[in-house]
Amino acid sequence: MTSLDRTPGGPENSARAYVWATVVTTLATLATVLVLTFTGNDEAAVAVAAAGFLGGAVQITVHIRR
Repeated sequence: MTSLDRTPGGPENSARAYVWATVVTTLATLATVLVLTFTGNDEAAVAVAAAGFLGGAVQITVHIRR
């Protein structure tokens, strides 16, 4: 949707979706680690936590030129 000053409203929504995807993924990883820990699967919990840590350490930046 175009605002009154004729700037497109698309990038805000996609940036917001990226942030929410990161938050949801982080919370899902934490919940998985907690469930695995409480059910006695300590090795699996450590593996999932390590994978989540390594996945969070990788950042991809895309520069779009018009």
